[in-house]
Amino acid sequence: MLRIGSRCVRSVPKSSLRVSSTKIGKLFVRSVSDKPEEVFTKLSDENDPQRDAFFKYSWGTWLKNDKQEKEKRITKFSLEGLNSVIDDLYKQSIENAKRLSKSSIPPPAYLPNLTVSLPHNVKIENIGTVNPNEKIRIVSMASIHEGKHHRIYKIDTNAEKSFVLRIPYALDDENTLAYRLKSEVATMDFADLKLGLKVPKVYSFGVNALNPVRQPFILEEYIEGTLLMRSWTPLENDAEDGKSHKDKLNAVINPISKFQAKLAEVKFNAFGSLYFAKDYKTSEESAYEGETNEELKDRWRIGPSVERCLWRKKSTLNFDDRKQYLGPWDISSPLDIVKCTGLLEAENARARLGLVQAHASPEVVAEDILKDQIKTFDNLAKVAPDLINTKTTSIPKMENLLKPRLHHPDLDPMNVILKEDDDVPYLLDFEGSSIKPYILQNTPQFVAYDGPKIYDLEKDIEGYKDMEESEKAKLEFMYKRTRNQFLWEFALNENLPELISSVAPPIKVLRNPYVAAIERKSDEEYLLIEEALLQLAEVWPIFANNKLVNAAEYPLKYSEEEVKKHADALNAYHEKLISQPFAATQGWMPQDMFDNLVQGGILVKNEKGDYVISRTEDA
Repeated sequence: MLRIGSRCVRSVPKSSLRVSSTKIGKLFVRSVSDKPEEVFTKLSDENDPQRDAFFKYSWGTWLKNDKQEKEKRITKFSLEGLNSVIDDLYKQSIENAKRLSKSSIPPPAYLPNLTVSLPHNVKIENIGTVNPNEKIRIVSMASIHEGKHHRIYKIDTNAEKSFVLRIPYALDDENTLAYRLKSEVATMDFADLKLGLKVPKVYSFGVNALNPVRQPFILEEYIEGTLLMRSWTPLENDAEDGKSHKDKLNAVINPISKFQAKLAEVKFNAFGSLYFAKDYKTSEESAYEGETNEELKDRWRIGPSVERCLWRKKSTLNFDDRKQYLGPWDISSPLDIVKCTGLLEAENARARLGLVQAHASPEVVAEDILKDQIKTFDNLAKVAPDLINTKTTSIPKMENLLKPRLHHPDLDPMNVILKEDDDVPYLLDFEGSSIKPYILQNTPQFVAYDGPKIYDLEKDIEGYKDMEESEKAKLEFMYKRTRNQFLWEFALNENLPELISSVAPPIKVLRNPYVAAIERKSDEEYLLIEEALLQLAEVWPIFANNKLVNAAEYPLKYSEEEVKKHADALNAYHEKLISQPFAATQGWMPQDMFDNLVQGGILVKNEKGDYVISRTEDA
């Protein structure tokens, strides 16, 4: 933590902290068990090495390439620059109070210092006040969350107001980060002003390192509260009365389902992602029709999609080459999203393969994996045009499932905070939000389950009562996962009855290849996409007879040899996940767990500097 006075900063190096993770709100706050040594540094001394630890990633360790992974996640920024941005917001709030009415919603303000502020949020009650002869200044800072894609700092000022500073990791090129930030802020603005959702107010943002903060950033409202995840007990046992467990689970499911229903209210004019009008001048078409509020008319546009799968690990491709696959897509062509996803991934794999073959690749990846990826993603693009018959009458209200609707990729109790004063739920972190047809929007991960369905243990499982306890435990796990998904789908029917057909089993099978593609995290997970394509081949004739797809014959042909090769590769992949700890997280593990495993001699460093499981008998 940094304690900031008028002239100096008191810095606590992370290396001197003994920590435990405590979930508070959306954020993780580190509790200090021993008082560390305090280190002093001048606020203006940007090059003081003693403050560097404050910006370094420390919430986990990678078993391989740890140093390189952590260097990508250093978020060093200018404290003086941040102070100047906040001080400027304070001055803006005073001016806004003079010239704007309480209900006024002016357009975003694009400022000479290359930041953008949202004047309707920059109000005295949000920014705070100081004495007339005093300048606003930061008095303390704390690093409170080191996430997958960004770092979060809590900023306290002498105006007795707190802010959240979000800085994305430099995992993507500058253009990609700029598009992502612009779209995220515009989407939060839309959710607030148009949909009336409870979201953190954004005060200021910058999309590159040329602003005073010297990093891309979002400065937003700090919300004190409790993480909804604290109430989520997915393996809750059924109560004897059959009611209380559902009430407990629905206390989490229902508010998230209501968020989803609000997000789906507006039907847009295209598929892609939201931007402020000034940030996407390519289109002059408003994002949606029928706006009656003059101040909101033409405030937003639909531009290239920022869905994570379309940007993640695509630096091998030139940015301009990528843009052709990112939309926006015409409202008449919903399946172009699937096709472009496949084409982009195939092109990216080709570019990576070229580097590997030229011995110029910075990554270690087998040529065979990249070649198989290319084939799989080309297959996805080939199937896409015939994947769903958009004119079918076999699916009720198909026209509703195809309309462009806002999709939040992290509808999850980890992303909802209950405000401290009134327990009102706030939806956080809109990164990667996009506009796509509801038929392509998958069940949220916290309730999604694609395993065997068990709705009643005793009725569905013959001889259940007489089974071994270990076998019962496996079946109970399946039952509880089935139950949780059913509760989610029941809430969907309550809140969005016109879209309930999206969870029909045939629809799930049809979109499974696309869902596997957008949720892919590692190179070998292309196998899950190919598996979904093979499963689709088996049921295609039935779907064709029921006019659910656009072609009588499946567009792909698989030989027996190809099917066997795939089955062997998929089995080997699953065995790897079982035999190699943390393979599913690409070798990352929480820092406290890593420290304990090293101290216990279970993890040891090899000659390459990577960590492996000890093979000694003692381990």
